[in-house]
Amino acid sequence: MRTKYKPKAVEYLNTHFDNQFKIDDETSKVALKEFVLNKKTYLEIGPGKGQFILNMAQKFPQFNFLVCELNPTICGIALKKIDESKLTNIKLIYGDFYKLRDILSEDIFSGLFLNFSDPWPKRRHEKRRLTSDLFLVEYAKVLKNNALVYFKTDNDGLYEYSLEKFKEYNWEIVLNSLDYNVLDEFDAPTEFETRYKNQGIKIKRLILRKTCNTIKKVIEE
Repeated sequence: MRTKYKPKAVEYLNTHFDNQFKIDDETSKVALKEFVLNKKTYLEIGPGKGQFILNMAQKFPQFNFLVCELNPTICGIALKKIDESKLTNIKLIYGDFYKLRDILSEDIFSGLFLNFSDPWPKRRHEKRRLTSDLFLVEYAKVLKNNALVYFKTDNDGLYEYSLEKFKEYNWEIVLNSLDYNVLDEFDAPTEFETRYKNQGIKIKRLILRKTCNTIKKVIEE
């Protein structure tokens, strides 16, 4: 589902900077590194309207949470909610994950959330899927050893594709659920998740662990 362009959300993104890092600004880069190193930090790519990550930040104040998103409208909506929450352990980056990856050192995040990512079903768009080869290699670099990837989707095709890709890159399967009904302790519902469950749509859930075997595969790549 594509988000419609909302000028007010984009304007908010471009005028409010307390809770966002600018990856093209040197001072902001320094602040970003300090934030990530200050506490165990979890990264979410694609926050939607921000409900999930805000709930996580509120439930787990002992951790930091960072969201990365390319769509300016989504960023503006999520940033406004972050600002209004007054939480200090959550920040946003409007930009490309690969640029974020270039700024930070390896083995830095304690976990990664991929919630209801765009399935990009056409074969020519495969590289855009957040569980394609290039992304899995980069996740293995930025995540600490034994860190987890938390994945949820309603899309059967993306679930099957992602499961095979994680297996290919030697991620250890911690959880594989085709009907994820009861939230794990370390989880929160997203806007899409609540809607889908109300419609009777089954949620697919994967939890994957980075291991030494994952690292070996990345080195081979």
